[in-house]
Amino acid sequence: MNIFRLQVPQWDVFDGLVHGFLGRLGGRSQLPYASLNVSYDHGDDVQTVKHNWCDLKMALELSDVDIITANQVHGDTILKVSSGTGKRAGLGDGLMTDASNLLLGIMAADCVPLLFLEPGRRVAAAVHAGWRGTGAGIAANAVTRMTEEYRIDPSGLHVAMGPSIGPCCYEVGRDVTKQIEADWAEALRGAWRPDGAKGFLDLKAINEAQLVSVGVPRSHIVRIGPCTACNVEKFFSYRKEGKTGSQLSFIGWLL
Repeated sequence: MNIFRLQVPQWDVFDGLVHGFLGRLGGRSQLPYASLNVSYDHGDDVQTVKHNWCDLKMALELSDVDIITANQVHGDTILKVSSGTGKRAGLGDGLMTDASNLLLGIMAADCVPLLFLEPGRRVAAAVHAGWRGTGAGIAANAVTRMTEEYRIDPSGLHVAMGPSIGPCCYEVGRDVTKQIEADWAEALRGAWRPDGAKGFLDLKAINEAQLVSVGVPRSHIVRIGPCTACNVEKFFSYRKEGKTGSQLSFIGWLL
């Protein structure tokens, strides 16, 4: 299978870590979901999506590893995962764990996928940040939850933000920015380019500012991958395509 997978080169030093930001290539789905759609929620054939999951796990040599996802609702809830029992952990847009031999996965098609790791305690998290989740501070909330639950120091966290719609393409109205501005005015100031009644928004910049505000070193934050809307041949983009699929981003510690 010709699966497109991005990884963070700097994370090669972390033994036992498995992670990746997948694209849309290498699956069986037909248009408008072509081809590696992993979501059951957009109208794709259920059996085809099941085959896509099986194929990607085989291609990545993860056939015996559970990939736990969530019922994503564009909120700020972070779910704790303690075992690989069950494929969906519940309603939420983030997952965190200190368990080994399972992976956390989130789906996106323009929203920002964030992967977190803390190598000392071998903690991992995966977060889905659209504009609503970003406005609610989901990235900062994830750090706070991990700090409280696992007693880790935020300065030990490493975060990667994967392929998502960029400020080149993400045009939104003031209704969106007003909701973000309520709690993140300073972060928004450097991430919003007005253009008449609307403007262009940089979701990654806001999420990075949130992470820094709760103690994650800026040097531990990396951005990887291009704008999804500019690269629909490799990534799903809801904004560019309308009806489409979702790609998977995942992380976890094995052994």
